[in-house]
Amino acid sequence: MIERVLGHPVEVVLPPTDDCAARVAISRTGDPPRMRAAWVSDTGDVVARLGCPPGVPSPVRPVIASVCEVSADGVTDRLLLGRAAPGVMAVRAALPDHEAVDVPVHADGVVAGRLPPGPVPVAVDAIAPDGESIGRLMHSGITELALVAGRVEGRRGATHGMAAGFGAGDTVSGLDVAELEAGYPALLPSWLPEGFGMTTVRVEPEAAYPFAPPSIAIAWMPDDGDARVLLRQCPGPLASPEMPDERGTAIDIGGVTGVMRARGMAFLVWEREDRAYGLQVRGTGDPEADAVRIAASIPTSADAMP
Repeated sequence: MIERVLGHPVEVVLPPTDDCAARVAISRTGDPPRMRAAWVSDTGDVVARLGCPPGVPSPVRPVIASVCEVSADGVTDRLLLGRAAPGVMAVRAALPDHEAVDVPVHADGVVAGRLPPGPVPVAVDAIAPDGESIGRLMHSGITELALVAGRVEGRRGATHGMAAGFGAGDTVSGLDVAELEAGYPALLPSWLPEGFGMTTVRVEPEAAYPFAPPSIAIAWMPDDGDARVLLRQCPGPLASPEMPDERGTAIDIGGVTGVMRARGMAFLVWEREDRAYGLQVRGTGDPEADAVRIAASIPTSADAMP
């Protein structure tokens, strides 16, 4: 009956509770998928709907999550919705004022379950079959959504920041040290604007996923002037994929799609194979064209093998 009312497939149905007289239909939509929930009364009326941002779990970022709160006609409810990578049997929400709550992982990695009232979890752990945590999503990466009197409010979880400037982390003495600390070899462009040389190498942890391998961020600059090329790379896929919108244009980079944003300088984010990249180019003659050419010159993992 719920699928007929909603007009689309439903993957999980949460039963009513004392505080919530409606059933909650959980489903996915879009590519990359995003979770959505619909609260349906026993008479078949859709009391409330909420849709979460898209997300992609992976072994290095094994859980994505949103806290969804609803206060509507006859409905007061609070859910944890998300997706988990293969092998994750449950997720554990660490709450600041309550014992930790285990939320089930359903078929195809769908995370859906209720949370008690209170603050947003300080972290969500991905739990393996042996009961141990195999990855953690911190509070900064958890999306908060609230539907109150028909109005949606909230805060989107911290995104990847791949094409931003330098972030938190450590400047290291060279690329070999960065590769040792990060645990993977950097893939470097074979083309840069004339006169540019490597100046800064940093290892930068991802705040929302503290146990994921860190990014390697490298800057190149000319001997004179304030132009700069900044390349950040980390294992992919990104948990929060970059999507074209009114501010970002889809760009082809050797057969994969990247997203270009230009605000006086060029910002380009793309993913290829098991690597994600963010590129910032400023102060060159044509930052957007230079960004595309630099990106296209980065070899694939297979091409870079000796």
